[in-house]
Amino acid sequence: MYVFTQYRHESPCVFVGYIVLCCALIISTFVDLELFIIPNEVTFVGIPLALAFSVLCPGLHNEPNTLRNFSLFGIYRLDTFISSLLGMLVGGGLIFLCSVLGKWVFKKDAMGLGDVKLMGMVGGIVGWKLAVAIFFVAPFFGLLMGIPVLLLKKKHLIPYGPFLSLATLVCILLQDYFIGITNSYVQLFVVLFGGFHS
Repeated sequence: MYVFTQYRHESPCVFVGYIVLCCALIISTFVDLELFIIPNEVTFVGIPLALAFSVLCPGLHNEPNTLRNFSLFGIYRLDTFISSLLGMLVGGGLIFLCSVLGKWVFKKDAMGLGDVKLMGMVGGIVGWKLAVAIFFVAPFFGLLMGIPVLLLKKKHLIPYGPFLSLATLVCILLQDYFIGITNSYVQLFVVLFGGFHS
């Protein structure tokens, strides 16, 4: 992560933000693998910390010469705080929606609220665009690693937190690529539905 931030000429504050997030994800991953829970001690601290980072380290959400940009009111730190809050709502909201749909379709819990809180915390650090990318990348890791576990160990319960954590790391390292893809789909959505509305 240090090499990544140095290569991109990121500020030390951004490096600290990503390191804190990685530490939280490592703890969550090992606990989830062992106990099938995401510890509240991580997410309940991480969520307000993500909001604080958005104000103290606005470069996480709005940095010149990167695709991380967000401007709503034109007030720098207010915009980055809103970006963090929006990332939480989108990240946590997508997982919560999957949880509700999964319970409706399979008649049992598909995802726990721990995953919802974990993605809320992640979205608060990386913003809504990367949160969307992580949401779609994580299932690929789930299939890649989950199917062998199901076949070899005959387990029918696989924690999803580690896949969210791995997808987060990949999307951070390749953030320009994934933010670019998200931007393309947003633009396509605006063109299609904007044209339909007019």
